[in-house]
Amino acid sequence: MHSSIKKISFIGSGNVATHLAKAFSKKGITVTQIYSQTCDNSETLAWQSNSKYICDLEELDLNVDLLIFAVKDDVIKELASKILAKNPTIKVVHTSGSVGLDVFGDAQNCGIFYPLQSFSKTKKIAIDEVPFLITSNNIELKNELISFAKIISNKVYEYTDEQRKHLHIAAVFVNNFSNHLFALAQDYCEKHQLDYQLLMPLIHETITKIDTILPKDAQTGPAKRNDTDIIDKHLTVLKNEDDKLFEIYKMLTDSILQMYR
Repeated sequence: MHSSIKKISFIGSGNVATHLAKAFSKKGITVTQIYSQTCDNSETLAWQSNSKYICDLEELDLNVDLLIFAVKDDVIKELASKILAKNPTIKVVHTSGSVGLDVFGDAQNCGIFYPLQSFSKTKKIAIDEVPFLITSNNIELKNELISFAKIISNKVYEYTDEQRKHLHIAAVFVNNFSNHLFALAQDYCEKHQLDYQLLMPLIHETITKIDTILPKDAQTGPAKRNDTDIIDKHLTVLKNEDDKLFEIYKMLTDSILQMYR
């Protein structure tokens, strides 16, 4: 896929930066620098992406086609303002799903390059299957970013700030909240000296089933059946053991009952 973006640098060396820098480097894109306040992290990623690492923002080379901010949401604005003060025309994007374009202030060459996936440094991922959501008020830059994303992904879409905001909320439900429920189940099993691994086939079946069946159609369990006897027994046990789990169980049960009433 042809792209006018040939040289990039990253602000950040975390999970997202790691996967993107390595992916673009493998496709022949020059990763010029990796910046991070944590030198060990930036050095590691620089080695993995055939680039240079810096720990001082003053050493940042602004002679790149695109600067990618892959850092925590609450530091994007501060870092971007420092860099844009030096070069207001540099092309910049961030990778956040919940932060809008306004974080770049009045910058004209700004956009959002959001990969809709949960990343871990040590977990390999099929980057070509990761949806990339592109946002920019600059039509020329938007088209450049779309072409750039298609270098590594087969799923590239143009989204507005508003659309991406709502999709990010949905992503929190399917990823962060579901994973937290798995963690609660693990703790519950350990508390009762049960083997959590016995739940793994059920977890895998639950996840893979919705590849072919809509979640609403795949729902099972006592709440879906409105089996009040089992629900009441579960709630009685949990109320005597753990107030937090009791409330979560009751809230989710009520939500399921309402959906299928």
